[in-house]
Formats: sequence, C-alpha cells, structure tokens
Amino acid sequence: MRKLYAGILLAIVCGSSNALEAIVGHVTYLEPTYLPSLVQFTLDSGSASCSAGTYLKWQKVDQSNNKAVYATLMLASATGRTVRLYVNDGDTTCVGQYFHLLSN
Repeated sequence: MRKLYAGILLAIVCGSSNALEAIVGHVTYLEPTYLPSLVQFTLDSGSASCSAGTYLKWQKVDQSNNKAVYATLMLASATGRTVRLYVNDGDTTCVGQYFHLLSN
C-alpha cells in the first residue's frame, strides 16, 4: 500500500515533463521588424521539428528579454559564433524556450 501511495504522490509532484529539442548552428537570417515583442531568425542547422532554414522565433512577455536575445543574435551573426536554441519537442511553430551563445 505504501508503494501505491508513493507512486501516486510521485506522479502528482512530478506532473508532466517537457522534452526539448536542441538546435545548434550559425545565424543566417535575423528579422527585427516585430521587435520588441518577437524576434525571428534562421540557423544553418535544424532539428526534427524545425529543419535548417525554418523561421525560428523568440517571444517572451518580457520585452527587454526579447531585445537582449536579439542583441545576442546580432553578435553571433557578426562574429560567426554558434548559438543553441531549445524548442519544445514536436513544436513545429519553432518558438524558443531557452537560448545560449556558444564559444567556438
């Protein structure tokens, strides 16, 4: 009986897990038109849900966050550094959840 309660408690506490797809590549296109609410860009590589050249999106409620990611994407584009974008597994709208600037 304890194992049953422990299993139920674990399921409640853990809830649903989010699987992520990572896309690592170089910035090939950067769209500032929709700032500060949305950044659109493309990378030279892709994932199962977002193939290379697909418009990737960064859109957070905090507009200063969107501006910071845009500035980081500009830096990566100008210097040739790679970035890593995480999207939810299976998300064909390709909206980023996490973003990293990588050293080469």
